[in-house]
Amino acid sequence: MVVESVTKRYGETLAVDGVSLRVGAGEVYALLGANGAGKSTLIRVMTGLSEPDSGKVTVCGEEMARKPLAAKRHVGYLPEELYFYQRLTGREYLRLVAGLKGAAADSTAAEIEFFELSNVADKWVGGYSLGMRKKLGLAAAFTGGPRVLVLDEPLNGLDVEMMRKLRLRLAEERDAGRSFVVSSHVMSFVERVADRACVMSAGRVVAEGSPAELRSLASMPDAPFEDVFFRLAK
Repeated sequence: MVVESVTKRYGETLAVDGVSLRVGAGEVYALLGANGAGKSTLIRVMTGLSEPDSGKVTVCGEEMARKPLAAKRHVGYLPEELYFYQRLTGREYLRLVAGLKGAAADSTAAEIEFFELSNVADKWVGGYSLGMRKKLGLAAAFTGGPRVLVLDEPLNGLDVEMMRKLRLRLAEERDAGRSFVVSSHVMSFVERVADRACVMSAGRVVAEGSPAELRSLASMPDAPFEDVFFRLAK
């Protein structure tokens, strides 16, 4: 995924200001920033949910603005705020997602098992807990084997065991060539999974590099990674 000079305004507010970044095949790339830094707006542009005022996004060689359907077929997306059809079962919802992605309906079975949804897969989503909803959202993002996954706050609502399973899966799929863009406030998770990260502030990228490189930029080799983030985001 390549983001080139993307700018996005909402009225007088400049939410994203000329951001450029590149996420390579087989890479976990983290987007870091405080609330209001521009991460969510950038993610919406990266996934084709919002059009930039200028600049462009290219996914697997397909430009999002020119070939949105082709570009989106390569992307799996977990939004921070999850919205589901309340009177679909989890299984029905995932089959709907598979159909929209052009994937086989039975491809959802593996995701239901991995995200431990088997016991609720045939119940209405409207009755799901926060954790169940997050796992369903993750299962939907992974369904169809997209080449690029954009995960916005993937840990919210997950228990420790599922956090570990997700971390190990990201590493496994990254090694197989899949790309990830991860936005998370859990800095220990980011430092452990990310190959590279950028820190955003006021709509701009103010620092970029591996976690070790960000520590070096902040001159904080041994501090908690959240302290490194706060230093760079100022």
